[in-house]
This record gives sequence, C-alpha cells and structure tokens, in this order.
Amino acid sequence: MPNSYPFVLIHGYNNMSDTFAPARHILNDAGYECYSPHIGPFSGLWDRCCELYAMLKGGTVDYGIAHAKRCDHGRFGKTYDEAMFPQWGELDENGQRVKANFIGHSFGGATIRFLLHLLKEGDEREREVTPAESLSPLFAGGHEDWIHSITTMASPHNGTTVLTMAGGYIYTSYFMEFRRANLNSGTSKEDADKYDLDRFGFTSDKFRLRYAPDKIRAYLRRKEDNCFYELTPSGADKFTGDFHPYDDVYYFSIAAVGTEPAFGGEFQVPTDALVERHRSSAYIMGSMHSKYYGPEWRPNDGRVPLASALAPKNEPSQDFDPGEGFSYRGPVQKGIWNVFPVEQPKDHNFYIGEEVDEDVYREYITNLGNFIASLD
Repeated sequence: MPNSYPFVLIHGYNNMSDTFAPARHILNDAGYECYSPHIGPFSGLWDRCCELYAMLKGGTVDYGIAHAKRCDHGRFGKTYDEAMFPQWGELDENGQRVKANFIGHSFGGATIRFLLHLLKEGDEREREVTPAESLSPLFAGGHEDWIHSITTMASPHNGTTVLTMAGGYIYTSYFMEFRRANLNSGTSKEDADKYDLDRFGFTSDKFRLRYAPDKIRAYLRRKEDNCFYELTPSGADKFTGDFHPYDDVYYFSIAAVGTEPAFGGEFQVPTDALVERHRSSAYIMGSMHSKYYGPEWRPNDGRVPLASALAPKNEPSQDFDPGEGFSYRGPVQKGIWNVFPVEQPKDHNFYIGEEVDEDVYREYITNLGNFIASLD
C-alpha cells in the first residue's frame, strides 16, 4: 500500500535551501509533507551529513572528535533549537518507524548515500575515541530503517570529469567561487552564516566572508572536507566507492543529457537545452579523450557526465521504466538502483526548476512525488 512518509529535498554544491523551495512548495500543494534543509554550499560529504542530521533532528552539529582532529577544525557547529523534522526515525502512535523519502539533486544525491551509510554503519573511528554518552547517534550506526527511498537527480555518483579536465581553469574558478561568496555574503551575520565556513577561518569579525587566498589554497589542498575533491572521480571513489545498497531501501536514479554528437561522434557539444552558464563545462566534458575515461563519459548535462549520473559503478543497477508521467504503480525492487530512461535534451538544473516553464516543472515534480508516495 502507498506510504505517507515525508519528503526531504537535498540541494547540491554551491546551492542554498531556496534552491529546492519551488519543488517543496509543489509537493506541499500536492498534499505532501516536505522539507528542504540548507547545507553549507561548500561543505564536504561528512560535514554535510552532520549538518543535515542536526537540522532535521535538532541540537548542535557534531562533526565528531576523530574527524575534527583529522581535518583540523572544531568538533561542534551550529545549534538548532527547533528541529525541522524531529519525528524522523522515531516510532509513531502505532509503533511504526517514521521514515523519509529523500530526493537529492547533483551533490545532494551523494550526500544522501553518505548519510544512509552513516545511519546504518556509523563510524568506527568515532566510536573508538568518543565516550558512549557523548557519541552522536549518527556515528553509532544501527539506524536500520530511517530512509524509505532515495531518488537522485543528475547526481555525480562517480564524480564529474569537468573537475579533472580543465586544470588551471578549474583551479581559478575555485577562487572565483569563493570570491563570489565573499561578495554575496554581505556584511550581516545571517548572510555569512549561510556559507558555513567559520570552521575554516573564512569569516571575519564583521561576519563577512573574507577573500583569503592562503586559506583558499589550504582548503583546496585537502583530501577530505573539500567538496571540490569529493566531486572528482577519484574523490568519489575514495569516499563512496565501497558503498553498497541495502535491501530495505528503494533506489532510483534520474539522469539527463544536454549535449549531442559532433565531428563524427568524437565530441559532444551543447544543445539549446543547456543554460548559458553550463555550456562551457559541457564543451570541456564533451571533448574529453582520455585513457581513463572512454567516449561514454562525453555525453553530459552541463555539469555531470551521463556515465556518472546513471548509477554508482560498483553497485547493482537495472533499467527501470516508470511509465509516462511516472505513472507506473507496480512492484519495484528494493536494494538495487532502478535507473530511469535518460531524459534528453535536458539541463542539469532542470530538476531545481532553473529556466524551466513553471507548469512543466510543477507537473514533473508532482508526478514524481506521486510515484514515490505509491511505494509500499
């Protein structure tokens, strides 16, 4: 029978909570309980999960003793006096576990996979050094049935080659991202707080994000707590490459292509479906000729190669047809990635409603919500 679990929408790298606000409002209008928490736009996977857990359950963000020492920042972060979804993981009046249906866009999909892993397995490094009474439940593990379904949209399961191909251009763009964060943060504490960079020393006494090249370089040299590295294929392998799906969870993957073959199929070039700011990165990925990545890595959505967005390469998957308008209501297999037909031509940010007709987007998100809610 259908489920009534709330939806939790997780945004990607360099986005804010309002990224998924349109989808949240659409699902609310359709009668579904829905949350779209804000996670630090430059936070790495571990920190994103710690922040997400505290936001949903309430309390102070605990990055863990071992992690904080290893990554040279404070153990604790913000405190959330009011939990966004406090009943998550608890038993309801009928003794049934309150689960959630998680939907992640881009890096948000990797975040959900990492979160599920921590909920199930915890972290032995944290358990070894933390007294039981002060150990975060997230690191304890054993939360076997908190997530009902995972749906990833345009997610870099296996990383994105745009971060490995462009060399100095990408390194320069990192600096530009932080520079933009500095300008966007304004002078208010509220604005600066949205970037969640205090633990890396980017916030001044005036609560304005500083453009500090030495700190940026130090951040970019990290091999943990560095979202840019974690978004590369090697970073994805390191942090999520040995994960596996769990038999009690539904897994769905939606991938798009916004490019088309050119020059006899040796290149992929942008179609009109791609927004302007994604066209240069589409060219970069579409022109890749590498002994490490075959031609299947050239088609892309402007940010993520199709070969990465389909499913994690080391986890079982199968083609799955959800029907026109996500109309399929039959049995769906758990514990395996159900990969939807590739959507094309379509841009990476279609899934957050960027430059999309409002009615088209509303219909898409409503139909997807109805499909996920139909899962028993």
